[in-house]
Amino acid sequence: MVEKGYQQPIQDLAENFKQSAIDYYSACDDDNFAKQKKVVDRRREIVRKLDAFGTQGRLALIPFLDDADQGVRVLAAAFLLKVSPELAIPVLHEISKGPTFFPRIDAGGVLDSYAKGKWNR
Repeated sequence: MVEKGYQQPIQDLAENFKQSAIDYYSACDDDNFAKQKKVVDRRREIVRKLDAFGTQGRLALIPFLDDADQGVRVLAAAFLLKVSPELAIPVLHEISKGPTFFPRIDAGGVLDSYAKGKWNR
């Protein structure tokens, strides 16, 4: 279902998603909780707009599974679980064993939640 009025192109929304991931983990590194909350709210809105395109919206995140930034990879994988778990789960497993602290913790948490049937994002 497509929203009425102006709609950002999927690729612009995907790039906004990537930037929100970068901003989020930067805020985590800085212990800036107010910025983290703001970025999470922005990411929710971006995902809502991507979902307005149907499955294609989330599939626009697939290129980020190979991004050099572990934070971008983990959040793209987390939000791809709904439409492409076969691509997302291996990325989350890899990152959950990796060296980057916050993405590693988030990847493990997402995998655990998904395994328990609680991940619905």
